[in-house]
Amino acid sequence: MKHKIETERENLFDVNMVIAMRVRITGDPDIVKLEEAFRKAVSKFEILNSKVVIEENGDAYYIDCACPASSFNSTGMGFEELIYENERIRFRIEEGEYIRGFLTPDGIVFLMHHLGGDGRSMLFFIEEFMSSLEGSESNPIPFDNLPVSSLPKESRMPFLYKLFADSWNRKWSKMRKVFSFDDIEKSFEDFWQSHRTKTEITEYGKEELDEMLSECKKAGCSLTSYLIATWLKDDPKKADVGMAVDGRLSKRRTMGNFATGIHIRYRFDKSRSISENAVRINRLMKKRLNDPVIRYSVLQLIGNLDPTLIDTLCLEACGAYHSSEISRFADFMSYGKKKRDLSITNLMRADIRTDYGLYKISDITFVPPVVSYGVNLIGIITVNDKMIVTRHVYG
Repeated sequence: MKHKIETERENLFDVNMVIAMRVRITGDPDIVKLEEAFRKAVSKFEILNSKVVIEENGDAYYIDCACPASSFNSTGMGFEELIYENERIRFRIEEGEYIRGFLTPDGIVFLMHHLGGDGRSMLFFIEEFMSSLEGSESNPIPFDNLPVSSLPKESRMPFLYKLFADSWNRKWSKMRKVFSFDDIEKSFEDFWQSHRTKTEITEYGKEELDEMLSECKKAGCSLTSYLIATWLKDDPKKADVGMAVDGRLSKRRTMGNFATGIHIRYRFDKSRSISENAVRINRLMKKRLNDPVIRYSVLQLIGNLDPTLIDTLCLEACGAYHSSEISRFADFMSYGKKKRDLSITNLMRADIRTDYGLYKISDITFVPPVVSYGVNLIGIITVNDKMIVTRHVYG
């Protein structure tokens, strides 16, 4: 196989692309059974049996990999310590390393590079892993992604966006450079010598969750809008809030990076209640979500920019490359000094089964990566009437 990396290109050179999930299960499988289930699950997904190559002209592709380097091990480290340690160890995507699995004292932890898939993709992997642990068999799952040519016709990039992309492509053509995995390695090592992240985890039980859902139903807003309102109530400025959106165009339960996004700007109105503010936030969100041009604008723009320009955007953001022109471009794209105040991914109620015979999923914790355009990365997931919210930041 050979599939070009287009709309997911910004994940290639970003120095923090680790998606983390902790799965707590009932039952007590030993490490041998877990390793076997992991190996079988990896073998089912075509994308996890690929590797990434960068060609001389700067184009990047997924191609077949005979011996993918994803692995499963046992460790005494806790969830947050594992995230901290593994963020500093680069995923060898050029060797087919997309997922690291760990048996820990507090559950099974999966860490995945974003080019292996998005948050929903990881849920599909967990479902396949648990099915393999149960002893079920399944068919191979083919590669899938979102090339620009597959995006809905009604999401065509607006004229001004096209002018923007063409203008920056022309500017970049005069200083164009192709970057390699050596550049990724150096930028990664330099960045993590002076940075670290921390993770805050908050769990909401059934009673608290039902209370919030009841309030949302009464007000006529989504739970995501309500949570955003609670987070903005003490912020005096107009906040830039980004929300990850599932861009899948089919119902196939495949792995791949299908994440697109929208963003709104909102200042909390202290003369109104949290619920009233949530309704206004919900209205802004729905307007953007229902507009296919806005919904897919990020993917259209990324797919129409020179891929090496996207690479240099990420390198500029982490301090590995600098020019005054690219610095301006980074500011335009929220990769510079001004970033999103909140970047939220709500995986909603997990779209996988939780009962696997001897083994049952109790809960799942989801931690998104601190991507270059974000400051506060929020992950939300609900399993078995328990909602777990994480906040992932540098600090």
